Amino acid sequence: MEPSSKRLNLERANNSESINVGDFSKTVETDDGMSSTDSCRNPKCNHVLEHKHKIFLSHSGAQKDFVEQLCIDLEGCDRYPFFDKRQCSLPIVEEFPKRIFDAIRQCQVGVVILSEDFFMKTKWPMLELVAMVKEMNMDREFGCKIIPVFYSISLEEYCDPKSHGRWIKQWETWAKYDKRINIEEWKNALRVLRRINSVIKNQGRNEVKCRKEIVEAISHLVLPEIRWDDSHVITQKNYEKQHDSKADVRVVGLYGMGGIGKTTACKALCNDLVIQFKGRVCYIEFGSMSKVESLKEMLRRLTKTNHDILGQLNDEGQCLDLLKRHIDQERPVFLCLDNISDKPEFIRHATTYLKLGFAKGSVILVTARSLGELMCLNSNLHQSNCIIMPELEESEARTLFLNHAFSNKHAAAEVNNRPDLISSCVQRCYYLKGDGTFHYHPLALQVLGELLGCVGYDSRLWEEHLQKIDMFSAELSGNDHPVFSILRTSYDSLSPEVQMLFMDITLFVPSPDCYNVDWNLYDWLCMVHGLRVDEIIRQLAYLNKNSLVDISEFGGRLSRIGVHDLWREFSVAEAKVGKLRDQRWVYLAKACPELGENSPSGRCWENLKRMCFINDGLMSLDELNLDFFCNVTVLKLDGELSLLDRAIDLGGLKNLKSLEVKNSCNRKLPDLSKLTSLRVACFRGNDKVDTITGLNSKLTNLRILNLAGCRSLRSVPGVNELIALEELNLSGCDRLEKLPSLGKLVNLRRLDIFNCDSMIRHLKTIDDLIYLEEVRAEYKKRKRFRHSHGRRRTLTTLVAPDGFSTGGFQRHLQYM
Repeated sequence: MEPSSKRLNLERANNSESINVGDFSKTVETDDGMSSTDSCRNPKCNHVLEHKHKIFLSHSGAQKDFVEQLCIDLEGCDRYPFFDKRQCSLPIVEEFPKRIFDAIRQCQVGVVILSEDFFMKTKWPMLELVAMVKEMNMDREFGCKIIPVFYSISLEEYCDPKSHGRWIKQWETWAKYDKRINIEEWKNALRVLRRINSVIKNQGRNEVKCRKEIVEAISHLVLPEIRWDDSHVITQKNYEKQHDSKADVRVVGLYGMGGIGKTTACKALCNDLVIQFKGRVCYIEFGSMSKVESLKEMLRRLTKTNHDILGQLNDEGQCLDLLKRHIDQERPVFLCLDNISDKPEFIRHATTYLKLGFAKGSVILVTARSLGELMCLNSNLHQSNCIIMPELEESEARTLFLNHAFSNKHAAAEVNNRPDLISSCVQRCYYLKGDGTFHYHPLALQVLGELLGCVGYDSRLWEEHLQKIDMFSAELSGNDHPVFSILRTSYDSLSPEVQMLFMDITLFVPSPDCYNVDWNLYDWLCMVHGLRVDEIIRQLAYLNKNSLVDISEFGGRLSRIGVHDLWREFSVAEAKVGKLRDQRWVYLAKACPELGENSPSGRCWENLKRMCFINDGLMSLDELNLDFFCNVTVLKLDGELSLLDRAIDLGGLKNLKSLEVKNSCNRKLPDLSKLTSLRVACFRGNDKVDTITGLNSKLTNLRILNLAGCRSLRSVPGVNELIALEELNLSGCDRLEKLPSLGKLVNLRRLDIFNCDSMIRHLKTIDDLIYLEEVRAEYKKRKRFRHSHGRRRTLTTLVAPDGFSTGGFQRHLQYM
């Protein structure tokens, strides 16, 4: 895919012309080191012109001092004129004629400082004036405005026919050698100036007052030039979108997760579109300023309201009234409303701005973290006009990383000799999105680039640093991490209940194989949260709308929920041991002695509800008295329990509902006898376990017991006492030869004995399981089980290889 093949075209409402509103990111450096995106390239020329030059100062050499001070006065008001004595306007090595005329085409205002020398000394002032008149005539409404300044010549002298005769005689002499001079056009330029209201410096008038009058006149015509730094924006990537050309104002939506570059795109667009919208561009970031401040910013950027008045405004109603009255109904604007959310006050503010009544051809860009948040604007923004934030390609991600790691391209030259090292860095910022696809995250590239940039380039140091630092290891995964600070805004807006649901999804939900192959995540979430399915679906829909999770559809069965890798890393950082008195969850991948050291005397951590220990984090259990965590309802243990100095005592977890133990090489599982609140117990894949203890009649809440893959298991004592059991999974327990009588398990609906040949041959009690709905075993076809008393249940069995023996179980099954 070519990185710059697409463009967002927003068609003007009042004609067929198209304007480019699409450089979401742009190439920073050309071969000569100049930023091509900090400049405006006029389509009629090859000369690079700066955005800020909206005013052209034309004069003869005799007035140089006056004009130079005028230039300084204008720059002090954030107006930057094209002045031929400034190298930024006319670089020494540039061909000046073409650049001068290109500047005139670009400028909104031309100031001509008139004098006798203006008409007689050289031809250049008149060539510039004629070019301005042509631009003015091309578009009388929006074309170049000319401000005549009668500086050292009076209006009477200017209108005197004798003066004209003298000037024309000189022009005719120049015309003999310069074919660009058209005497009739020059005469017409004189007539045009007579019709324009002008600034007159009468004899003896203070020059300071004269310059002040000129600056005030220009300030009403040209908005201030205030740009945002977009030097870190790297690659040009443009996106096409068709819009209704009949619409008065076009509203475009841009969405994507935090830190992916939406704000950068907005500011870069504001910089790029200053010329097209005659300076009427405005950027508003929701959450960073009040509504009054936002309205004052729009008054400042989009209208000609006197800035002195703005300083006196503190009332929202006054600002809104002033804005409505001062909006120019003829001149379109470009407005960015960045980072809206579904907060009611944000929606009200955004709706107010969208209904202000801007001129035809105006464009309003609205950004949010999800499409759902954009759709909260209802009829003000249609989904067909919403665009997902473009993703970086690998070459662009590489360039962005190097831009942040090195201050200039020359410093980056050496590292280019190690493409493998650069690739290793860039791939660390390649993350799984919630929808199952991957992308390069711009903010992560920036963070890693700046981190390694501070080290200074040395391949050995970089390799050591990368080995020592996983992108979000302990050195980087604190709450103040730059990436996480972006995500925190969304997270902190969640209610405590929804935060708990989100943390469950990212860290604590059992592996899908904890349940059966058709397991339903709704069941587990409803169980641990004590909510109905419709309430869980409502909360999941909110998380989905705000792009914290990705769920394609709701209803029916739900086995997996997509979560972006960065959100998982954020959750891990959020669950680090902190203030345990307030902490609701703990997720440890490394030993944390503070967890035991901070345990209170004589009471529990009442707020702690979720715990997960993986890998070296399991070592924390050696010093931990779980009696202090009696309110924990979910516990996950993933790793080698045999390395612990003592057996784990779970007896204090009186409220534990869900227990999962994975990848343990212990021969014995934790005792379950005191876990009377337990609903789900999953020990799948612990292939060294040969016994399980603690199954008894007191476990009256246990609904699911999963021992699948425990290949060394020889007996399951007490399983016949679990009267509430609904699902029993023993698949792969190929050393398990028999079970106690299951006749008491009147609630058992599902029995999984796949790959349990020995047990099947000795199974005698299936007759008693009259409520059994599903058996998974190795049989060829769908069977119907006939109970000895005539009652029937339908059993679904799995296909088995030809010749598989059904043993003693065969007599209880018949073909349908």
